[in-house]
Amino acid sequence: MKVPALVLTLFFTSALACNHKIIARREGNASLPFTYTPGNDPPADPATISYFVNHVGINVANITRTSEWYSKVIGMRHVFAVDLEGGFSIMYMAHSQGGRNGTGFQSGAEMQRDKNNMAGMVEFQSYTGSGSGNSTGYETPFPRAILSHFGLIVPDIEAAQARFDSLGVRTIKRTGEMDFTRQTAESQVLGKAWGFADLSNEETQKDVAKAAPGLEAIGFRSFIVIADPDGNLLEVQQQSGAAI
Repeated sequence: MKVPALVLTLFFTSALACNHKIIARREGNASLPFTYTPGNDPPADPATISYFVNHVGINVANITRTSEWYSKVIGMRHVFAVDLEGGFSIMYMAHSQGGRNGTGFQSGAEMQRDKNNMAGMVEFQSYTGSGSGNSTGYETPFPRAILSHFGLIVPDIEAAQARFDSLGVRTIKRTGEMDFTRQTAESQVLGKAWGFADLSNEETQKDVAKAAPGLEAIGFRSFIVIADPDGNLLEVQQQSGAAI
């Protein structure tokens, strides 16, 4: 029986985590089948004080099915959901933040209150409108572009934008902008990441137009979206004052 590569990777990573002290003692031993490099970074840039990864956004086919699975299987709790016009939905789920799951219960209202001060959340996005071409759900176990973005919280969105510019960071969406048209390469990247895979589809464009007022209302225009060197996206929100 073949063991899936992912299982082997997780097993090996877990083994490393459990045996890091042993590995450290054997550091430099030529008999090791890998190179071990312990972390030794200098202090972070002071400009990044209060930055933290808040959530990971992924695209899913069915919000209800997803909510039931993540609740039943891994104990995540529904923080909130927003159903926009045009068949676009957003849902946040998280574990209670008072401690490891089950040791510090929080009500839904408390989790909503603390949303931009929490880490480890998952944002689920689902587009099932006329232009999705996928009314029955994904047909493959690993849908294309399932990872939408990482959510980063910063204390000052304008200062963060200026800093990203100074560092030459590729910005997909600047704060104050919101473009899901098909006119630029950046808007196409943004559209695909948010589940609108085919912006050339006229039905998709109609649904985007329907969803736009809702996206405005939840504060999306104020967000920044940047890309890392491999094209993975980070949605940047301000720590306080953001609706979601």
